[in-house]
Amino acid sequence: MALFAIWFTSRNRPVPITDVQNSKQKAPALVSPVQFGKKAGPTGQPSPERLPLMEMKEGNYVVDYAALSRSLENPPYEFRGGAGIGRVIDKEGKVLLDSGKEIGIFGAVVGPNREHVLVEGAEGKNFVLTPATGGKLKLPVCPPGANMFPLDWDWIGEQSLLGKSGVERLGPDGKPVKTEDNVAESKLYVYDLKTKQLSEVALPEKFTHAVFGVMEVIPDGHVHLALEGSEYTSWCKIATP
Repeated sequence: MALFAIWFTSRNRPVPITDVQNSKQKAPALVSPVQFGKKAGPTGQPSPERLPLMEMKEGNYVVDYAALSRSLENPPYEFRGGAGIGRVIDKEGKVLLDSGKEIGIFGAVVGPNREHVLVEGAEGKNFVLTPATGGKLKLPVCPPGANMFPLDWDWIGEQSLLGKSGVERLGPDGKPVKTEDNVAESKLYVYDLKTKQLSEVALPEKFTHAVFGVMEVIPDGHVHLALEGSEYTSWCKIATP
């Protein structure tokens, strides 16, 4: 599990939410460091819960980075403080959520409709905070099944989050490998805040049963994928609720 944790370097530094965080830009050469994984269960173990499927299709797409940047200007809520000891505040400086026993806050990302805040903690502990009501929704830590890696989240719609995970590579002894090449298959999921439903993304054929990296995530439902061991990259669209 420790090997997998090093891929999520953003959890170890403060991330101001005024940055263009919903567009995670990574060069194709960095695909391996953004792989995700879940651990495959041993033979004979009960099958994991079957999740509904949400289709993803490849297509042509050009990001309007200027418009994306403008949409993130003057956020109503901000992240302040250091990694693991941060807090979420409003524009008046009032603390809405502070680090403590419940969660050590590593970052916060305001949603596209500016009504919700994705609060990022360590080891898959993440919340969606709704400041207007004070509500806190705890997000799934892992997808269903044995030996799952924690989900890492990005906004992909006004009421939807993209979760990144995958299948961990096992050695001949049936135990997880202790090398950087520890991902057997990448997986994506979508969480609907309204229904509190987790769905698995039905990936395009080239990315099914493959290891890939997520280069960018846009809140309009577009995801930029890069296939490991190849120069192939593709913009894909998820039909989010």
